[in-house]
Amino acid sequence: MSFRVLSLIIVLAGVLAVSCDKLDQPYATEKEITVDTTKRKVLLEDYTGMKCVNCPTATYEAEGLVRLYKGQVILMAVHAGFFSQPDADPPYNVDYRVTEGVAWFNDFALVSNPMGMINRITYNGFKRILSTAWPGVVATLAKEKRVAAIGIEAQYTAAARSQINTTISAKFLDQLDGTYNLTVCILEDSIIGWQKNNNPDTLIGPVPDIENYVFNDMLRAVVNGTYGETLTNDVDTGVVYTKSYQYTPKPEWVSKHLSLVAFVANKETNEIIQVEKKHLTD
Repeated sequence: MSFRVLSLIIVLAGVLAVSCDKLDQPYATEKEITVDTTKRKVLLEDYTGMKCVNCPTATYEAEGLVRLYKGQVILMAVHAGFFSQPDADPPYNVDYRVTEGVAWFNDFALVSNPMGMINRITYNGFKRILSTAWPGVVATLAKEKRVAAIGIEAQYTAAARSQINTTISAKFLDQLDGTYNLTVCILEDSIIGWQKNNNPDTLIGPVPDIENYVFNDMLRAVVNGTYGETLTNDVDTGVVYTKSYQYTPKPEWVSKHLSLVAFVANKETNEIIQVEKKHLTD
């Protein structure tokens, strides 16, 4: 598929100690939003942990924003921080952490769970954003003009457990200064496990433990390094930049639940200027 076709598809289509921050009702308000596809897409990184009692409510909030903005908001759940550390014994002995996700948590001083970053902007002097502020920040960023487009091509024969072969294409729509990196991630949905919870709302789950919690949008791997690799240090709006990668998925990953997420970020500020997601298919 050419980048021109892919572009057309895109066009149309503050806590300083370890804590677990509580959210109060109401959560994200479900209302009709008309998405303008000339606007930038938004990456919401939900830094979570299976032993964080307030994280299920934050994730519920984040998933509501994904539904509300109809594909303009892309969610990535990153297990990192104190409450993501597994116990020696069941039921909380599963390690969902990824090396790069832990590095992001530490490098950006996220400190606690639930915590997030949104397009990795600086907000009130920090990259970390409390989950209670997510709706307002997303609403602001979703109004901004799209300055880049990303296309994702992928080939994956799940039955053979073969490599994921992907080519990422990116085009800048405005002349921008600085160096820009491309980062490619693999996410997995529908992972069933234990999750602590203190919210008795039936929409969230039982208290104090959800035995069959469904983890979605979970970061499983970063394909090309913690902060990706350089796409260009001299933006040319007339050029389509491409990168190709191969990655062998782990045997325990369920092929029909895998997705690729690719984002372009300013190397100096780490701000993400565009993000795209593609579900892998057989």
